[in-house]
Amino acid sequence: MKRTFGKQAQRAGLALAAVGVFAALGIGAAQAAEFTSADITIEPRGEDAGGLTCSWRETGVGPSAVVYYECSAGAVGALKACTYKNRVIYNSPTEVDVFKDVTGEHGAVPFLALNNGRINGSTTTPIPHVEVPEGTPELCTEPSVEEVVAVRWCNASLTDVTNNLVGATVGELFQEFISGVGTVPSCTDLLASP
Repeated sequence: MKRTFGKQAQRAGLALAAVGVFAALGIGAAQAAEFTSADITIEPRGEDAGGLTCSWRETGVGPSAVVYYECSAGAVGALKACTYKNRVIYNSPTEVDVFKDVTGEHGAVPFLALNNGRINGSTTTPIPHVEVPEGTPELCTEPSVEEVVAVRWCNASLTDVTNNLVGATVGELFQEFISGVGTVPSCTDLLASP
């Protein structure tokens, strides 16, 4: 009986040691995907100025897993004006473009998890472009250029669509790049627009 108990104790000790090693390495233990941090902002400068940027860190998605993320908004309003050398042309026309259900040009974007099941990512959803019908006069004349001078994003969210998890939501984000040009409608008005 002593011998049997000793072997059972030895086997139990080995099994517990193996579980400890697997847990330390993250092997064999089921992990649930979760966002450990997430943020939604407006891109301040550069080619994507005014775009909606979602940044995050998600863990527990599994080693080398492909996860799709969507950085979207219920509506966006972009105030455009005519500028020349970063200055608004005095008395030039302005225009507000309104877009609803904005998800980016390609929808959800794929990211590959590291071997430890973590994804650190960032994606920017640009302000959509308006298709101007042929023959429509341009807003600006040369040498001025059409530029977004203020933008308002409404009901923005970052979603892991693969695991159906919401990482962050923001009711309203507003950025004015050049002040005193005009106004962008409120989120109430943008969301109610046709």
